[in-house]
Amino acid sequence: MTILPTARSLLSRTSLTQLGALAVAAAVALTGCGGAGGSDGGAAGDAKTMTIALDADAAPNGYDPLVYAQYQSQFFSALYDSLFVTQEDGSVAPSLVTEFSTSEDNTQLTLKLREGVTFTDGSTLDSTLVKDNLDRRDNPELTSYGVFAEGDSAEIAEVAAPDPRTVVITWAEPQAAGQNNLADTAGMIVGATAIEDPGTLTTTPAGSGPYTLNKGQTTKPNTYTLDKKPDAWNADNYPFETVVYKTITDDQALANAVVSGQADVALPLDPDTVDMVESQQTVAENGGTLFGFLVFDKTGATSEPFGDVRVRKALSYAIDRQSIVDNLHPGDKPTANMVSSESSAYDPSLDEEFAYDPDRAKQLLAEAGYPDGFSFDKVTPGKPTADEVAVQRQWEQIGVTMNLNPASSTDAVFAAARTQPLGFGPFAFNDLLGFVQGVVYGGFMNLQEATNPEIEAAMAAAAEAAGGGRTEAVQDLNRAIVTEGWYIPMYESFTYAGYNASKVTEPKFGGTNNYIMLSSLRPAG
Repeated sequence: MTILPTARSLLSRTSLTQLGALAVAAAVALTGCGGAGGSDGGAAGDAKTMTIALDADAAPNGYDPLVYAQYQSQFFSALYDSLFVTQEDGSVAPSLVTEFSTSEDNTQLTLKLREGVTFTDGSTLDSTLVKDNLDRRDNPELTSYGVFAEGDSAEIAEVAAPDPRTVVITWAEPQAAGQNNLADTAGMIVGATAIEDPGTLTTTPAGSGPYTLNKGQTTKPNTYTLDKKPDAWNADNYPFETVVYKTITDDQALANAVVSGQADVALPLDPDTVDMVESQQTVAENGGTLFGFLVFDKTGATSEPFGDVRVRKALSYAIDRQSIVDNLHPGDKPTANMVSSESSAYDPSLDEEFAYDPDRAKQLLAEAGYPDGFSFDKVTPGKPTADEVAVQRQWEQIGVTMNLNPASSTDAVFAAARTQPLGFGPFAFNDLLGFVQGVVYGGFMNLQEATNPEIEAAMAAAAEAAGGGRTEAVQDLNRAIVTEGWYIPMYESFTYAGYNASKVTEPKFGGTNNYIMLSSLRPAG
């Protein structure tokens, strides 16, 4: 699971109206494309240099990777190594870790660390440094550590360093795949100098990654130039001598950059520009970010009708997913699944079964005892999203009124998972079972501790299944979540990356994540 939204880690940087959303900051476009430029830091046509254009400043708050969310991995993975990394297939592989094991009760994760890893500040990797990094987890400013803080589903109770190469992490609650919590940004390790004085990270990275920051050819927020570190332990995985990141906030300018050759790779492309880019360059795409309604109340505690599965299913039937995608999200895909359309657990029959059918929705409401519909409140932290407004109007057609109420305080936003029947927003994950166990059934989507025998049976079957049988079992779990109305899917969002196929190989995404793996980029040919 590469996620992965949990109560504190999500709500600390977004809201229940935008769960899992990856925020980006504004910056300045390329010269000639609607904005001012900085130092070139290398030309896109240079065979030893790769230029990547992003739609936002890669490091708006300095160079501490833990300040940022998962999306920033595509930049910070050049400067920092992580304990684990997400692969193209969504699995998690060791990086700074060479071996790991989990206790029988899933409460302890033991790591064996790689030897010979050095940091730009002169420090070396050992268990004490990893412990010192993880012991920063109570700092609320470290977004990627939010998942480890007290009260969260992946809370770390203790970190021990019994010998220089061994780290033992004790979880507050069992973690079946604890290594997934330490992948990418959340698992990045900073050097000892930065631990002693975190303020140094405001201007100077302190990592062990394959590249170092060339300050002389870096002009924040326009351009970041990174030079290859030939003695890095993983240097052979990164063939380019120089990597330049350019900030281009205008959608059309971003597309123009890869078409004109000012950038070798550009992302994320606005769907409206994809055809234009494809006419002259190449586009890679990756789905897996799902938008929909998170059903917090399955017991009727906050709104009595939600305690009836027929009501929850009626709400799903009453959403015209295709219309919402056509009018609001061109390039995305309507779905009634809990998983990406690329997942082996994807079930196309769910899309047919939960196709837009307001008459069926009204019938189910009548059977549940609400022939005239009902009303309920849903908190929003600010102005309701266009998606919420669209669904609000569609549900009115079956007699259901969703009152979208701005939150009176931050506390009200945090409390919504207990006090409101629904949340709305995106999430992405690579392991459905882990996501259901940690978030949907055992996390913030179920603070009222509802039980469901169908979902429990599906979870148990998925946990026990192996080989080809696991695919079917996870598909059954997908179906159980949707048909029991614990989640109401709407659409799958796609990330598009334009690239010059004559210069670089196709960028690969880290599972369902919406960022590319820097190590996947190679010179073409």
